[in-house]
Amino acid sequence: MDTSSRAVAATALGLPVALLLLLVIIGTDPALTCITPLSAGGAAGVGGTTGQSVAGLSERQLQLARNGVAIGKQRGMGESVIIAELAAQATESTFRNLANPSVPESLNYANDGFGYDHDSVGPHQMRASIWGSVGMAALMDPVYQINWFYNHAQQLGSAAERMSSAELAQAIEQSAPNAYGAQLELARRLYSLFADIDLASMPRTAAGSPAVGCGTGSGAPVPAEASAFGRAVIEHAARWIGTPYVWGGGDTTGPTGGGFDCSGLTLYAIYHASAGRIRLPHYTQAQQDHPTAQPVPFADRAPGDLIFFTAPGYTDSHHVGIYYGRDEQGRDLLLHAPQAGQNVTLTPLSAWQGEHMDVRRYSPTTPTPDTTPGGRT
Repeated sequence: MDTSSRAVAATALGLPVALLLLLVIIGTDPALTCITPLSAGGAAGVGGTTGQSVAGLSERQLQLARNGVAIGKQRGMGESVIIAELAAQATESTFRNLANPSVPESLNYANDGFGYDHDSVGPHQMRASIWGSVGMAALMDPVYQINWFYNHAQQLGSAAERMSSAELAQAIEQSAPNAYGAQLELARRLYSLFADIDLASMPRTAAGSPAVGCGTGSGAPVPAEASAFGRAVIEHAARWIGTPYVWGGGDTTGPTGGGFDCSGLTLYAIYHASAGRIRLPHYTQAQQDHPTAQPVPFADRAPGDLIFFTAPGYTDSHHVGIYYGRDEQGRDLLLHAPQAGQNVTLTPLSAWQGEHMDVRRYSPTTPTPDTTPGGRT
């Protein structure tokens, strides 16, 4: 140890333990995980000469970009391969899980909007006429499409590592020549933003199962028996599946503080399904009592209705979610933002057994201005 090193060590040993701990905490960045708010840290204000920036991407677009990196990391892909996947997503769909009116079945799945390129669907715009044998549920699942890209990169073997990212994207997507070079700068910035994500924070997968990254995101099937308005409510909420729960989070523009709480998610979905005509307050009981809320007998519940939960002995509801319909086993499902440490998800309604459940159906034909102050769920 030289003289300067001894001096540094002596100074450190002379500091109070509490101050040393404070220095360590200040000097250490929190680990990047699947529930780190996407609005935090480097996600703001990162721009480039392409005219696109990370700051210009929505929460949902950043989720898809993060999953491109996360799944690539889970699968042990190299940096240039992951950048190729990001450039492909950016070029093909601008990080959106797109349905296509030319493929009517794709409209039955929660999506981020419509694309009109032949019969292409999803973030990698896979053509239903070519890849449709796997079923529309797979094609509309972003996790499936991201794994599809990495599967093809793996099949190329060492050749994939020798190609530039743009060449690899072209070899897999087989689009117009030089289609992907314009998005490489954005792809590199997104890679840098998510490259240090903690693999341990991702859902565990069984051996031999595809990597899932940070979760499924949009692509969940919308129940066929839903009304047009009910389908819209479900679709607007389901696109945020995988988004973290944040107390007080969510408004009519989307997640706030990196996520939604239960009433933040429902007010967002009802607002957008009604084309802005219904603006619910940010409080469960106030949503339940809102003038546009029509009480519905539990036996008459339909997909897109809101269900409010009141614990025994209480008069105000403490939780709300969107009735999603029944799964293959006939179980009722709730689409909701559960609680801290969890993400927007689907949960069997039986999880609230013993609580009082009130069903409300909303009509966009009777708009009422929101005069209730915001509050917690």
